[in-house]
Amino acid sequence: MGDLKGMLPAKFNQPPNFTEGHFKNAKGADIRYGVSKADGASKGSVVLGSGFRENIEKYYEVMRDLNSRGFDVYMMDWRGQGGSERFIKANPQKAHQEGYDEHISTLHQFVTTIVEPAAKKPLVYMGHSMGAHIGLRYLNEHDGVFDSAVLTSPMIDIVTHGMPKKLARQMAKFAKAGNYLEKYIPGGADWAEEAFKGNSKTSDPVRFAVDAENIKGNDTLKTGDATYGWVYHTFSSIDVLNDEDYLKAIKTPILMEVSGQERIVDRVAQDRALTLLPNAKKVEIAESLHEIWMERDELRDRWLKEVDGFLNERVSLAANPAPKKPSPPSTPRAPGM
Repeated sequence: MGDLKGMLPAKFNQPPNFTEGHFKNAKGADIRYGVSKADGASKGSVVLGSGFRENIEKYYEVMRDLNSRGFDVYMMDWRGQGGSERFIKANPQKAHQEGYDEHISTLHQFVTTIVEPAAKKPLVYMGHSMGAHIGLRYLNEHDGVFDSAVLTSPMIDIVTHGMPKKLARQMAKFAKAGNYLEKYIPGGADWAEEAFKGNSKTSDPVRFAVDAENIKGNDTLKTGDATYGWVYHTFSSIDVLNDEDYLKAIKTPILMEVSGQERIVDRVAQDRALTLLPNAKKVEIAESLHEIWMERDELRDRWLKEVDGFLNERVSLAANPAPKKPSPPSTPRAPGM
């Protein structure tokens, strides 16, 4: 895995208690994962789900934060990005999709075969953007596996810059009908280092540089822009997630961060989801861009304080579960009995 080797502060390097592994998902694709153990005794476990085009290396600082708080961290790279197998062999950089059901299935395989056998309860899902989208779908379709969830800038819907959303949807459908889903969307290209000025992700120049430094040191991490296939299957999954009854059925306690300076995912869709999710708490960081975990300390620390409170509550509840209500008698009792 990538290592900045002193180019940036040590907190961005691989955590000391980190190990790497691989497994084959149901489609036979190679999936890379990492496990970063707590500093000292574990008091719970977190499964991290990254956003679009991200990788495990980008979250080393987040892992260290959680490890220092007593949490084991498990994270896999979604198929198509990071160190996991890509979809298009002719150009592995293309950010492609064959449907979100594969991501949900792979996450379930990861949790049930690798995480749960070793995990200390409570088990918390922590997802960002696309990873939060997948997480919400997982919470609906595999209720009860995770004790709770922490979601940042969830991709409830996407922003289609410079193009009406209806037109973007129609173009994706044309690509499906014309069998060119593997082509880049207009203007799409292979990975190139992004300029900090004017970016939509973070106002912190050092954290902004971490991902590019890791990628420049490891070509296998390079992921380019989205294909029509990514857009087509993302809109399809957005339609599933945004069904009113689907959202209402997600009972898991959720701490959800929304960014006041959001320009990548749809804020209106986030606010609507928050009115439908029955057990979600909203935390708005007004000055934050899309990536609160990569934001400057002033904003990131504010978010970490909220996360600390939420996780401590989950740990306390796991250690002292509410007593179960006694089952009613199978047959009515006579008066006075």
